[in-house]
Amino acid sequence: MYQIPVNHKTGKIWYSIYTKEEADESSIPYKYWKDVNAGEYALSDDKVVALVISKKQYPHKTSGSDSIYLRFPWGYHIFQPKYKNTKLNAQGRKTPHTLSGKSQLEVRAGQDKMKNLAMAYAQTMDYNLSIDMALGSTDPRTNRKWKRHMKSEVFKSMVREELQKLLLNHDLTADTTMDLLLETIEMAKNKKDVTNLMRATEKLMDLHGMNEKQKTVTTQSLEAVETKRLISDIQEEERKLTAHQTEVRIEPQELPESRESKKETKSSKESGQKTPV
Repeated sequence: MYQIPVNHKTGKIWYSIYTKEEADESSIPYKYWKDVNAGEYALSDDKVVALVISKKQYPHKTSGSDSIYLRFPWGYHIFQPKYKNTKLNAQGRKTPHTLSGKSQLEVRAGQDKMKNLAMAYAQTMDYNLSIDMALGSTDPRTNRKWKRHMKSEVFKSMVREELQKLLLNHDLTADTTMDLLLETIEMAKNKKDVTNLMRATEKLMDLHGMNEKQKTVTTQSLEAVETKRLISDIQEEERKLTAHQTEVRIEPQELPESRESKKETKSSKESGQKTPV
């Protein structure tokens, strides 16, 4: 079990997310996600149980088939009941703000604007020129926004795909690049001038991505298993702290002057006592 915060107009509310086994152990009633109403717990196809925050129905005049909107703590889903094979998976989602659970940039990568921009940049390798070619005239704020998108890993991957298409259209495959490299090495062995050829080969290697270093890209995502493990560890530490909590009472220490005064008082009392006959 783990929790997800959702900001409502009335304030932030934390919702608990369960696996099917956890819901059964806690006797939490749930229904299959296609059969639930708002305020009930729904079971997804990947065995995750969560509360349905809201449910709405949107009629389609043209098709005659209604669309059902379901809002969960981990995101939302829209489906048409007439399609019986529709699946709902809650795990592996990167954001609750898109229908697929993919990031905003990954969703935009499938749109024509991003595709055209990647194609233009693959041909020009210039931010401003490619924006003008693909999007036309833009204001400074929009220009800065698209430049930020162009520096993302999602856009760089799109550009690499476009470059591969351009290279293949000119019969410049990875094998051709390796042949040029071998030819350059052979010419270098013969002490010939290979400066220009080497530069061209390096350029082709860059276009093929052959000079890129191996990178590890960390994607922030909320996984139920890891989050549940983290919450369990925190709860275990809290139990340990509670079990080992001990109340220590500290008595105020006497100052040296007060001790001396006590000794004097005690001596005066002893001297003032009468000696028994």
